[in-house]
Amino acid sequence: MNARTKNIYSVGQVNSYIRNLFAQDFMLEHIAVKGEVSNCKYHSSGHIYFTLKDEKGAIACVMFAGNRKGLSFRMKEGDKIVATGSIEVYERDGKYQLYAREISLDGAGALYLRYEQLKQ
Repeated sequence: MNARTKNIYSVGQVNSYIRNLFAQDFMLEHIAVKGEVSNCKYHSSGHIYFTLKDEKGAIACVMFAGNRKGLSFRMKEGDKIVATGSIEVYERDGKYQLYAREISLDGAGALYLRYEQLKQ
């Protein structure tokens, strides 16, 4: 065994290590990310799975059912939003995603929502 292969780790160990790195990053614990909603799926469990994208990239997102009570609109494809939460690693799949705790419409969408609420 040569020096370059001395330390060999399991997939689970690597994913756990990366999850811990993310957990120690203060900025990732409370972050607001804006973008356009795509692949929005309301799951029977009550969770909402979606992708936030802009012209330079995309990030997978989830809002768990317990956080939905604060969501004042039904999210749909193309909505421009700001999602606030934490970026964490889902260890089983080795993928990072935004765990949204709050979601608000951004820009014209937010103005339209306020207008609709005033009409009611």
